[in-house]
Amino acid sequence: MDLPILELALERGESGLGFNIRGGNDLPHIRGDPGIFVTKIRDKGAVAHDGRLREGDKILEINGHNLENVTHNEAVNYFLNAGDTVRLRVQQGAEKAILEMKESDDQCDDSTPTPPRSRSLFTLKTFIGGVAVAAMVYLVWKRYANR
Repeated sequence: MDLPILELALERGESGLGFNIRGGNDLPHIRGDPGIFVTKIRDKGAVAHDGRLREGDKILEINGHNLENVTHNEAVNYFLNAGDTVRLRVQQGAEKAILEMKESDDQCDDSTPTPPRSRSLFTLKTFIGGVAVAAMVYLVWKRYANR
């Protein structure tokens, strides 16, 4: 993916940085990509004031720490401990580009159909329902059979 890389230096200030992140190798924001993504920019904060970081950007580094394969909590801790001056290295527009690429791949790869996940859940629910009905029929039969 050949997307622009942006390097920012932000002063935290009283309102903080002012954005939310999602992702990590334990809680991926996008299936198959363990990156940390900007999901919301609040009106107040260093990021809104600066204006260059956008929702959907992928944060590659914070203060020189690589975020490309960390847990969500590790990324949050890097932000919490970043100090007053926060340096970010960001891949702009990454979320949109990744999703478009996945959509394109999905449309081109129709040769291997995958069964829907809900089918196994439906089968399990049907089985449990059947067992419940059988148990009720047995209890009613037992009640009337003992009279």
